[in-house]
Amino acid sequence: METLHGDVTVPEQPERVVALGVAAADELISLGVEPVAVAADPGTLQDNAPWLADRIAGTADADLVPLDGEPNLEAIASAGPDLIVAEAYQVQDEAVFDRLNAIAPTIAPATDAVNPDWDERLLTTAQALGRTEEAEEIIDTITAEFAEAGAAVPGIDERTYQWVRADPDGYGFGNGSLFELFGLRPAGNQDNTQTGDALSREDTAELDADLLAVWAQSDEQRAELDADPLFRDLPAVESGTVYYADLAFANAINSPAPISLRWIRDELEPVIGELG
Repeated sequence: METLHGDVTVPEQPERVVALGVAAADELISLGVEPVAVAADPGTLQDNAPWLADRIAGTADADLVPLDGEPNLEAIASAGPDLIVAEAYQVQDEAVFDRLNAIAPTIAPATDAVNPDWDERLLTTAQALGRTEEAEEIIDTITAEFAEAGAAVPGIDERTYQWVRADPDGYGFGNGSLFELFGLRPAGNQDNTQTGDALSREDTAELDADLLAVWAQSDEQRAELDADPLFRDLPAVESGTVYYADLAFANAINSPAPISLRWIRDELEPVIGELG
């Protein structure tokens, strides 16, 4: 099958699949395959990925991909994989891909995007497993579930969203394109490419979307937001349509997969409902 760095021959029915990240594990489990090892720290799963923590607690191994982000070839090889599912950002370097592929066939979407769309990643994983039809059904079902939640709000397609991280000196935009699954549209300054300038605290009033999702990375940052008169005057704050994200949400929306997507939907649905 085609991957980022050329064609790879995958066993007809892989039996020992290693997932080099939580999103990859999410995809595999959603497609009915239990990975034999997952690159994740078992001690932080409840905080980082509560939607999957119980499912991968016994197979999570922080040594597979240490904090520096470089796959640990020895640890991966010791898991005895016959297929490795990598995150796209991990194999941008062809030399890294080649070293992994020498251990076992390694797959990642055939795209230059560092973080490809969730459905593209799922379809790539499904192709390696011979389960493309199942993946297409999952995509259709999840898309319909989000649309159903959004349909409860009259005129949802006229409502806007913003997704930001609160920093000491302002706000950084994150990729919030998943909000569009509900039918919302991005506010004029919502930067889903994450390549634009940050928004200064002085310009807080520009966070004027109907639904605002904001990640305050500490209790102190959250207290600062609550005490900031500029923030308190925002339309979403006054109308109760702010979603205060945490680390888990930031992880989920950055690398979504079927199980985390349903977790995201459940997290956001009450706030979506307040738009009505």
